[in-house]
Parts: sequence; C-alpha cells; structure tokens
Amino acid sequence: MSPLLQQRKISMEEQLLQIPLFNGLTDHELEKGLSKIVFQRRSFVSGALVVSQGEECNRLMILVEGSVKTEMSGPTGKSLKIEDLEAPNVLASAFIFGRKNQFPVNIIANTDVKFVVIPRPELLKLFQLNTQILQNFLSMISSRAQFLSEKLRFHSFKSLKAKLGFYLVNEAQQNNSFKLKHSQNELAELFGVARPSVGRAFLQLQEEQIIDIRYKQVEILDRKRLNEICNE
Repeated sequence: MSPLLQQRKISMEEQLLQIPLFNGLTDHELEKGLSKIVFQRRSFVSGALVVSQGEECNRLMILVEGSVKTEMSGPTGKSLKIEDLEAPNVLASAFIFGRKNQFPVNIIANTDVKFVVIPRPELLKLFQLNTQILQNFLSMISSRAQFLSEKLRFHSFKSLKAKLGFYLVNEAQQNNSFKLKHSQNELAELFGVARPSVGRAFLQLQEEQIIDIRYKQVEILDRKRLNEICNE
C-alpha cells in the first residue's frame, strides 16, 4: 500500500462500519440509509462534559473518533470512574428506548472526540429502512444484558481468586486446555476490579501450579484445586 493511501482520511462511513451496529452492511447500504435520516456530527475538546448523568437519553451517540470516560456521581457529589471507551463505539444504547431513558453516567472526553448523533425518531426510521441494523441493535443490547447478568453473578463470590476460578472452570467445561475469549481488560470489567488485579490473580494461580497460561492459551493443571477455589 502506498504512503498516500495509508495517510488518506478515513470516511465517516468506514468508521461506522467498524461498529457492531452496522455489521453486514456495505458502504453503499450504509450511505443510502444515512441519506434518508437526519443526524448530527458533534465534536468536543479533551476534558469536556459530553453528557450529564440523568440527562434524557433521547438520541443514539456513536463515538467515531477519540476516547471518553464514564463516571457515576453519588449523592455527596463524589464521582466513581466506571470505564474508558475508545472509538468506534456506541454509548448507552440500552437506555434510549427504556422506560427510564436517562443517561446513567457522566460522559467526559479523554481526548478531542467526534460523534455521530442520531435522534430517537430518526433511529426508528433507520431500523425500518434496514432490518439488518435493527437486528444488530437488538443483538448489541441483548449481549450487554447478558454481560451484566454475568457480572452480577460474579459479585456473589467474595474473592477475586474465586471469581477467576469459577470463570475458568466454566470456560474449560470438560477440556483442560482452551483459549480465553476475554482480554484481561474485559475480565476486569466483568469482575468489577482493576486490570492489574486480574493479572496478579492469574499469576497466583500459575505460581500455585493450578493453571499454566501462555498468551491466551490456558492449561488446567489441577482441576480439583481449581474447583475448591470456587468455594473459598
């Protein structure tokens, strides 16, 4: 590929096609759909408050460039950071059609960011124009609901080691060797802990010769001990 092609600016359609919401669509199909609805392009500088917690969630916000963080404010005004989100990404998709359709968090720009913003009535129109987009949207929010359900289940375990043990037992099923489906960042979100803590928990299991892990390939060395850890 020539340097000129490598440096060319990626079009908005190309950015959007990287998002699960538009899986299975061609450039032409996406461009055709967007041409029939009204949407906005919005930009925010680094550090700007993009959305306030409790604000009405009446539009779909698609992050196409940059990074944002989400924070939840408590009654005392103290903020708790929830996660960082990198483009391309869709924000708060599960809340736009909810009974209580409010943004659950503050969204703050980590860097200069750009969004495509689709009002709710226009999003419904887009679903009618292309049922593949509707199917993708339903799949996205269903997957998120399943992920949150799993997260709640892991909170029933007292220790991170027990959470990780339970996760590995379920992933392995009857196999002693398998490849992890989740990154350590994703596991940290699932378990509700910091990423370095997940790394340390893996290392502890490895030092105790319960598992061996190389990159994402896991080998269970002592299944009996791993099962016992789940009950600790």
